[in-house]
Amino acid sequence: MPPLIEPQIGIVGSGEVCAGLAQACVQHGLPVLVIDDTDEALCRVEGRVLKGLHRAEEPAAFSLLRKATRIDVVSDCDIVIECATEDPGHTQDLLRRIDAYLDPKKLLIVQSTGMPVHVVGRSVENPNRLVGAHFFQPVHHMKLVEVVHYQHASDESVAAAVDFVSRLDKVPVRCKDSPGFIVNRLARPYIHTALEFVAQGAGTPAGIDGMLRSLGGFPAGPIEMIDFLGLQEDYAVAEIVYEFLDRPERLKPSALTYSLLGRGFRGRRQGSGFYMYGDSPTGTGNPVLRELVEHYDERPVKPEVILEAVLKSVFAEAHRLVDEGVAGPEDIDLAAKMGLLWPRGPFEWEKERYR
Repeated sequence: MPPLIEPQIGIVGSGEVCAGLAQACVQHGLPVLVIDDTDEALCRVEGRVLKGLHRAEEPAAFSLLRKATRIDVVSDCDIVIECATEDPGHTQDLLRRIDAYLDPKKLLIVQSTGMPVHVVGRSVENPNRLVGAHFFQPVHHMKLVEVVHYQHASDESVAAAVDFVSRLDKVPVRCKDSPGFIVNRLARPYIHTALEFVAQGAGTPAGIDGMLRSLGGFPAGPIEMIDFLGLQEDYAVAEIVYEFLDRPERLKPSALTYSLLGRGFRGRRQGSGFYMYGDSPTGTGNPVLRELVEHYDERPVKPEVILEAVLKSVFAEAHRLVDEGVAGPEDIDLAAKMGLLWPRGPFEWEKERYR
């Protein structure tokens, strides 16, 4: 698959990632065809793209955007990205339909935050052109893209996906098809270890988040990160990684997150999660945690002990990624710094801390 001068991009879906991708493409001179079942959904995408282009002071790029409600129009595309859903069954069905109309020589990309490509790829009759990708939100801001080498994908297809990502002025990091890829595998122990300390009564979310920011230099604490992403979204990724890695205890989804979801707490956008958001931009502690955690904040642990435990869990997971052949140390460090915005990658950090 040699690089195309001006490929026609097809984007199947209508969510925030789809709109962000469409905006990124037209801003870089690539014509885009957005495909969804309803005009209403497509109008929402148009509105988001136009708003983003005005913010970027590039409204003229909107002329490169078209829309359609029929899946067969993918036959006109050179690259098609499926990003409509993270539901495996729905994704399999969409990929099957796209595959039926898309020229076998054209590239098919499936967007995923952590679901292994092989789970949905079995529905594709031309698997050699299927590549996974994880575009991070907000797409217009985040530079990193994990390019996932599906086991049946040809080297040419992966190279074409890397070229496409580079055209968008983003940084592609290749990785093997594995649950959570790189970034969400590293995020799991970071979040899990912090929540375990809360569950043991060692501290509050605000105390642990603040300590990891001040002592560790993390831009965001793990628990406030859950609220930012959304509890449902974070728990879904945690379940994917846990289940597809054969349920390791170290990555078991948090019972605290599950309990808060059961009580209707969804995260920052909905006004409450581990923190309560109102007039306070940073949020205040959720009082429900006192009901859920026995001896809540009554068994303090030294900040240095918590930081050491969090870092060691992350370092260990990074080594597992290398041992499993998911990615090399340099790519893992780059993904951590660009995808999680950490000040150092785990291998850089480990070398610096224990040299």
